[in-house]
Amino acid sequence: MSIFFRTALIAALAGWLFETLGIFLPWLLGPMFTLLLVSQFTNIKLYWPKSLRTAGLVLLGVQIGSSFTRDAVLLMWFDLPYMAFMTLSVVILSILLGLLFKKMVNESLATSLLGSIPGGLAQMVVIAEDVKSANITVVTMMQTIRIFMVVTIVPFLTVFLTGREQGELAEQLFTFAPVASLGGLMIGLVLYFGMKRIGFPAAELLAPILTLAIVQTVTGDILIDMPYWLIAIAQICIGASLGLQMEQIGDKLTFRLGAAIVLNNVLLISFTVFIAYVLTNWLPDYIFLDFFLSAAPGGIAEMAITALATGGDVALITSFQLFRLFFILLVASPIVTYIVKRLDAKRGT
Repeated sequence: MSIFFRTALIAALAGWLFETLGIFLPWLLGPMFTLLLVSQFTNIKLYWPKSLRTAGLVLLGVQIGSSFTRDAVLLMWFDLPYMAFMTLSVVILSILLGLLFKKMVNESLATSLLGSIPGGLAQMVVIAEDVKSANITVVTMMQTIRIFMVVTIVPFLTVFLTGREQGELAEQLFTFAPVASLGGLMIGLVLYFGMKRIGFPAAELLAPILTLAIVQTVTGDILIDMPYWLIAIAQICIGASLGLQMEQIGDKLTFRLGAAIVLNNVLLISFTVFIAYVLTNWLPDYIFLDFFLSAAPGGIAEMAITALATGGDVALITSFQLFRLFFILLVASPIVTYIVKRLDAKRGT
């Protein structure tokens, strides 16, 4: 049996076992936890191709994008002030936690800030590579452990929150529209290759989301109706990749560094609970679950999967997560990087 087929079999069986046991998010968490444990505590060789992670993200992007109806997109304009408030609050606290982290482990300012800002693992590592005083290994560990903690803690917390029952969700009827579908395919390809050309992150996920949001808003049609088994396969692809991505962390992590990272993330997740509570009180027509998943410092893919499983408003949650991602990558990270580089230049680093 090849290494890949062995890994795929373990991932699929883990997802099935978690599903059978009634564990939350079985097809994502099952492969993630199982492959992480197998890689850490056995000598079994595992391999998961990047192409399958990409395929999983594309499928999930299509599923998320299908939730962007015309009404949902128009409602986003009303939510912009709340998106800005939530994003600024989370980013400011992340910077303050970065300063606390610096004092706790005596790392450089660049490492502490770029590791603390929730802008995505790959993106923040790429940004850190451009700053000489940044410790790439520590930034990678901080971002990876944060994703692991969010994917573990946030879904568990949502079990105790009230979502929407199936009857409360707005019914979306799939309509076969060949012209709109063909137009969507062309727009999606242009967006994807355009994002790849300029090096914009998460193109595999964002291109289908933006494409379906555009086409469905213009036409008023719902173009996609993905079956459960296909969404499960997408989650296996992403979960397996996440599990193996964390494989080498245990070899590089010290107790002091690990404790500081865990404290950093517990405080950040706790703060998102507070922000969600504030916004729910300001806007009683919304539910706490939506704002909690919108504020949670995880990836768009992981929070969308959680929203799908808990009855959250996928379009709303994705909108807030997208706003934060764009703000961090286009505004916050460049400003932080510029300031750190100036300080390094003054110190002669």
